[in-house]
Amino acid sequence: MFEQLPDFLALLNDILEAVIVIFGTAVVLYHLGRSLRDPVMRAFCALITFVVIAFLAELLVSRTIVSASVEGFLRFQWLGIAMVPAAQFHLSSALLSTTGALPRRRRFLVPFSYILGITFLGLALLTDLLVTNAIPNPLSRIPHLDSGPVFPIFAFYFWLVTAMSIYNVWRARQRCITRTTRQRMTSTLLAFLAAPLGVFPYLLITGSEGQEIIPLWLWPIIILGNLVVGLMFGVLTAHLAYFGTASPDRVVRVRLFKFMARVPLAGSIVLLVYVLVSRNSPILGLPAETALGFSLVATVMLVEWAIHAYKRPLERVFQLNNDPDVRTIQKLSERLLTTRDLQQFLDSILAATCEALRTPTSFVAAITPDGPQLEAVVGPLAESGEILQDADWRQLAQTAEPTNGDTLKTVGDFFVWRHYWIRPLHSRQHDLVLGILGIRARSDAPDLSDEEEVIFGRLLTQAAQALEDRILQQEVFATVEGLLPQITAIQQRRSEAAFGGLPVLAQETSPNNAVVNDPEFNSMVRDALTHYWGGPKLTTSPLMRLQIVQQAMAEHENNPTKALRAILNNAIELQKPEGERNMTTAEWILYNILELKFVQGQRVRDVARRLAMSESDLYRKQRVAIENVARTIGTMELASQDDNAAGSEEEEED
Repeated sequence: MFEQLPDFLALLNDILEAVIVIFGTAVVLYHLGRSLRDPVMRAFCALITFVVIAFLAELLVSRTIVSASVEGFLRFQWLGIAMVPAAQFHLSSALLSTTGALPRRRRFLVPFSYILGITFLGLALLTDLLVTNAIPNPLSRIPHLDSGPVFPIFAFYFWLVTAMSIYNVWRARQRCITRTTRQRMTSTLLAFLAAPLGVFPYLLITGSEGQEIIPLWLWPIIILGNLVVGLMFGVLTAHLAYFGTASPDRVVRVRLFKFMARVPLAGSIVLLVYVLVSRNSPILGLPAETALGFSLVATVMLVEWAIHAYKRPLERVFQLNNDPDVRTIQKLSERLLTTRDLQQFLDSILAATCEALRTPTSFVAAITPDGPQLEAVVGPLAESGEILQDADWRQLAQTAEPTNGDTLKTVGDFFVWRHYWIRPLHSRQHDLVLGILGIRARSDAPDLSDEEEVIFGRLLTQAAQALEDRILQQEVFATVEGLLPQITAIQQRRSEAAFGGLPVLAQETSPNNAVVNDPEFNSMVRDALTHYWGGPKLTTSPLMRLQIVQQAMAEHENNPTKALRAILNNAIELQKPEGERNMTTAEWILYNILELKFVQGQRVRDVARRLAMSESDLYRKQRVAIENVARTIGTMELASQDDNAAGSEEEEED
């Protein structure tokens, strides 16, 4: 058993290196989406990539069974070794710049360090000046090349750049403002030696003697060293994940936790199970392939189940979403009454109504500012459009009979329209009519029994409460949606001020963005589109203050109304897809709604019929279309401001 201990320790070291490779690759993939936008993330992804290459090559060398391939993998490893110092200095420079330090000399030192790294890489791959072709003894557990005459110069460059990198991070720590950022930078400083400690080729210092079998006492040191390097990289990842994002810290922690649990942690566990099963004797007499397949599938399923089942407890343990406000929002999201949920509930109420009153058809329509909107129907309802348009049901709020309907009359608590009995749906305070519930008449006049009246009253109450709750939720959503621009701006300001301090907080926000950043900007655009061809919502619109509207006045006889209409028309046309127009395809729907409803001024019923959709679906898509127009106008305004700012700078230089 003692003789097998070196093999076990070598296998344990290989597993640890494989885990580092898996986690490192996952970190790069996680940050890849925003690494191109943020300098800290670009440098961090570059550093992790080179470290992963170094560990991957070392892992492949230890698993190689053909001696001729050993030298190729060992030289490939230098792609990571030679470039780590430059990437580390790049990361330290980006961290220092984040705190407001101007990159004067570092602006040239960073590319120069990459040039030196590429030079050493070329020497390692193409010549024997840096490393020689000393193929290790096959009995060696850690094969390596021998050092060349240039290796001392590389070692001096390696540790000199490492020292400069640590000095930059120390300066960045000294410049941090808040306690949180100072603590993170302190941890980053302590973990900054992970890359050089993990990839530097120490065995080249030992010369050819390193080809002998590794002593038993050295294996725990190697394993402990790799374990420390892995933990240090974990600390770096945990602290650098906050850079370049305007999201709150809790959101960043939750996203990182979920990704790491589902991708690298699950992959590492599967790898461990694979090694354990493949190296043991057949289990229960099953072939190795069968046992391995069952084990891997079971491991993946159990890991995913554990993450799903214990996600919330783990979040509380790691204090990821432990804020009471966050838990309230989570409960709210789980209990939201969506449009589909409302329709399903109303369908159940209407089905129960038909069953209790022995009628084939029942329906519910909501009274909205844009007119009645059919929410749910059970049974045939050919006259839906006529029911919603034939009478002004909003007058029910004043307890008056709806007008414009020749066949409409009041019988008790019902309104009788043709072959339907209709009852209003009131709010809980009975001061507002939320909608109507209608049933197919089973006789000339309502003849509900006392028992039926009680059941019908209960169903009416539930339908009214469902409509009212949905309205309250929509008001909450509208408020939150209006606050989103302000919240986003504050979070962006918070992220910048965490390291910038007074200079960032003292900057004046641009007054030209007041209209675009207004929480009611979407409502302004919607009102202006509603009065597209004239009306107070267009002529007195706050959108008149937009810079693009002021610039467009010169082309429209200095008439602000025409200028604003032209801007709205341009924004609508930008929603137009390429190709031949089609009235019913998905890509043309939003543009068709805008053009038919606002530019041509057609009625909702006619537009819905022409686009082959229900009116409720039309209202939902109309809201999305208006949001797209508002977003387009905001982009046009910001682009115009940037152009003017660039022009002003050129004039000042002239």
